[in-house]
Amino acid sequence: MILCKGALAMYKFGSFGLKILKMLHLLMIVLFLGGILSSFALIMRLDLSNFEDVYLSYKNFNVISDNVVKMGAQGTILLGAVYGFFTRFGFIKHKWLAVKWLLFITQTIIGIIVVDKLMMANIALLDTEKALALGDPVFVHNHFLRLYVVIGQIGLTLFALILSVLKPGRSKAVLEPQRI
Repeated sequence: MILCKGALAMYKFGSFGLKILKMLHLLMIVLFLGGILSSFALIMRLDLSNFEDVYLSYKNFNVISDNVVKMGAQGTILLGAVYGFFTRFGFIKHKWLAVKWLLFITQTIIGIIVVDKLMMANIALLDTEKALALGDPVFVHNHFLRLYVVIGQIGLTLFALILSVLKPGRSKAVLEPQRI
């Protein structure tokens, strides 16, 4: 359906287009959350006394971040913009949706500014100091701060998932099944 508002014509997705959009959105969220959970699994089993294990894990964190988490984050933001512009949902029409946007943008910024910077700083320490980096207080601080932030990101992502499913604030009439 094409809607004309002055000189601006905007395409709105039909039911099939919305289903495709939803599938792509779910795929991007799976990439995003899957990447974060993969990093979490690696960081939880990490033996900080074994240089080779730590070095390989940090290289894997970097690969996961660059090729899974960032792809999921960029795809989610892009698809969120498509949802906002080309569906009836908009960006802030519903409070739960506005909160999801705020959560995801916050997560993305934290991921870029905190998680990635800590990871890259630790990789640089591992490259220059080798096994001595494992005893460096900066390395240890960065490592555990990164762990706590990743746990926070998992929590925020799960909260956004809960918002997506429960859609709080909707009226009961909308939630109750319709009788024919």
